Amino acid sequence: MNEHTRTAQPNAPAAPEAAAPWLKPNVRLSLLRAAMRALGGISVRHAARWMDHLWFSAPRTKPRDTDQAWLDSATPLSFNVHQRHVAGWSWGDSGPAIVLVHGWGGNAGHLCSLVAPLRRLGFRVIAFDAPAHGVSSPSRLGGKRVTFFEMAEALRVVTASEPALCGVVAHSGGCAVVALAMREGWQPPSRLAFVAPFALPSTAIDSFARAISATPAVVGAFREGVQSWLGHPWSYLDIANTPERCQRPLLVMHDVQDKEVPVEQAQSILRTWPSARLETTHGLGHRRILRDAGVIQQLAAFMALALEGAKSAADATPAASRDELDLAYEASGSIWTKVAHRG
Repeated sequence: MNEHTRTAQPNAPAAPEAAAPWLKPNVRLSLLRAAMRALGGISVRHAARWMDHLWFSAPRTKPRDTDQAWLDSATPLSFNVHQRHVAGWSWGDSGPAIVLVHGWGGNAGHLCSLVAPLRRLGFRVIAFDAPAHGVSSPSRLGGKRVTFFEMAEALRVVTASEPALCGVVAHSGGCAVVALAMREGWQPPSRLAFVAPFALPSTAIDSFARAISATPAVVGAFREGVQSWLGHPWSYLDIANTPERCQRPLLVMHDVQDKEVPVEQAQSILRTWPSARLETTHGLGHRRILRDAGVIQQLAAFMALALEGAKSAADATPAASRDELDLAYEASGSIWTKVAHRG
């Protein structure tokens, strides 16, 4: 991985909150906007650099108490990514593995609702905090700064020691990380599930610019500077541009009332991913969808179908039960609004 490669995130400005925690969030944002407008009028170059700093700064979050209890019950793991510590957790010592990938500004605890259902199916479950997230070390950029590329490298390192990897479940920006890893040469497992996927990073710049009151000149300088550093067009980050040769059976789940990532982003994946299937929910938003019993059941049923192809015969689902799993999966779909089906 090139030392200077990086990617984009749609996060809200985080730096002013850290700098002035005693101010209310709306006051911090107002001050940020005023400062960005003033700096943009003085120096477009410096304002673009500040926009760059805000864009790549990931907020650190802590697991809820219930999620922390799940993490405490796991076997702790440690990985080395670019000579920096990445924390991980494992539930189960053997068997086919499912890896959980949190989103931008998230942590491993966000997907803990999946652990028990997947363990009951016989999977080993693995989760990790991406660089500069959770309890993992800062990335090689230092501070809160991190890129999707480094998060994708962490996924590669975490999965490298898993010969029986069967599937990956990712949330939000973690979905873009999985797709980017595939684009960069990582071989994905047999099944993938994306929940509330942030599928179009290339389209996030304008809304981010409006949020921080960056002028068109500043935005233009920011776009060009990041693209030059990336060595790729912005569209390289979009899930829709994942090469078809890398694609696997994919279940996409998204809430139609998601205010952070609109459902249209999930729908964009279907246009270029022939084996993708989209299921929509109503009223769960961007994060509660990860804790909904129906969503968890749907994800577990989808991943259960990977057991037939697992390398470990002792933990694999008997071939005779495949029909039952297929029927259970199809039946569970009746509670969802089916937008598209796998090809």
